[in-house]
Amino acid sequence: MTLRYGAVALILALVLTLLVKSQTALSLIVAWLICVNLVTFFLYAYDKSIAGSDARTMRVPERVLLFMTFVGGTPGAWISMQAFRHKTSKHSFQQGFWLVVLLQVVIAVVVLVLFR
Repeated sequence: MTLRYGAVALILALVLTLLVKSQTALSLIVAWLICVNLVTFFLYAYDKSIAGSDARTMRVPERVLLFMTFVGGTPGAWISMQAFRHKTSKHSFQQGFWLVVLLQVVIAVVVLVLFR
């Protein structure tokens, strides 16, 4: 089930990126960041809506939420977490989230140094 949620979210972000790119003058990376953040925002919101109901629908696995955060959805994830008060008090998830942010910063610094 983890693979299904992750694949659907990633494919949706990719399709939206190609659509936005084809209809605008945005660069591919800017289109990707906009779309992956929108998908990530709504993925967190969807998981929150399931968490608050009696539905027997499977929740979005935390590793999928963190994966979408890692591939560029950090701002969307953070805004959604704050807006819906989702995963803000679960310490293990917060540690994972901030580890992803730290990894992204390290990767960005390495890329900037190497391709300067």
